[in-house]
Amino acid sequence: MTLWAAALGLAGACAYFIVRELLPTKLSPNSIFDNALEVVRSDESVRRLYGEPLKGYGADRGGYREGRRNFIENSTYEEKTDGSKRVRVRFNVKGPFAEGFVFAEVSNKFDGWVYLMVQDKRTGRVITIEDNRTKLLDSRSMRSDAERSALSNLLGGPSIDPTRK
Repeated sequence: MTLWAAALGLAGACAYFIVRELLPTKLSPNSIFDNALEVVRSDESVRRLYGEPLKGYGADRGGYREGRRNFIENSTYEEKTDGSKRVRVRFNVKGPFAEGFVFAEVSNKFDGWVYLMVQDKRTGRVITIEDNRTKLLDSRSMRSDAERSALSNLLGGPSIDPTRK
């Protein structure tokens, strides 16, 4: 009887980890990569600088052969000021005219990008597609939901919900 219970427990744990890995969430690095690449490809200034088609790929290990470059560099941390869970990603983009890096960050308490920017590898020029870091800092100083809503409407961006997990 205990052998069956142990087998069911092991099967349940395996199923949990398989589902967690295969079904992406808002904070999974590959999901962030897919969404960021879609936004970067649709940005007019990026298309003008890099050209079309624009392809995105993961970490470039610097060898002579391209090989598999599907690992998206990422880091997960908890923001101390608001307690939100955040994920940062960095990946490469390449077009016919130039190559660059994309930097993106998302938060579980904010609908949208904390920031999304593209940096040219050759010149270092940065194209900021979206940057809501100051908006998030300002929203933390608001005391009521009405103040947060008024600020969000004033700035014309996605809503900031401090209670959302």
